[in-house]
Amino acid sequence: MKVIFLDFDGVITTLKSGWKLDNEKQLLIKQICDSTGAKIVISSSWRRYDLGRTIACLENHHKNSFVLFDYLIDVTAIMYSFKHGERENHYKAPRGVEIQQWLEEHEEVTNYVILDDDTDILLAQKPYFIKTNVYYGIYPKDVKRAIKILSSDKTNKSIF
Repeated sequence: MKVIFLDFDGVITTLKSGWKLDNEKQLLIKQICDSTGAKIVISSSWRRYDLGRTIACLENHHKNSFVLFDYLIDVTAIMYSFKHGERENHYKAPRGVEIQQWLEEHEEVTNYVILDDDTDILLAQKPYFIKTNVYYGIYPKDVKRAIKILSSDKTNKSIF
C-alpha cells in the first residue's frame, strides 16, 4: 500500500487562500492518489483522535469544500512525551515520530511520502519528505516528485 501523510496548513490551505481549503491544491493531491493508487493518512493539526471524528468534523465544517474523502484511510496519533519524573509536563512529539509510529503499526505500507510545510520529521524520512511553501502550498513540481517517490520500486519504511 502507498500512503501520503498529508498536512493541511501550508499544503492544501495556505496563507494565500486565507487558510481556507484550496480546491486547486486538493486536486493536485487527488492527482497523486489517482496516478499511484496512494491513500491519505492525515498528519495535520486538522485531525481529531480517530478517522471517524476527523471525517465528521470535515463533513460538518467543510463538506462542500473538501474533495478528498474517498482517499482517506486514517490519521496519525497525536503523541505527547514527558520528562522522567515530571509527568505533569507534557511535550508534543515531532510529527515524524507520529508518522514513524503509524508506519510501524502498518506493515502493509510499501511506499510513502510526507507533504508538509514544516520540517519536524525524522532524518531517515527526509528522502520521502516534500516541503511545501506556506504561502502557495503544493506546486505541480511537488506532485511530480511525490509520484516519483511513491512509484519507486524499493520499499521506503524509515526506522529510528
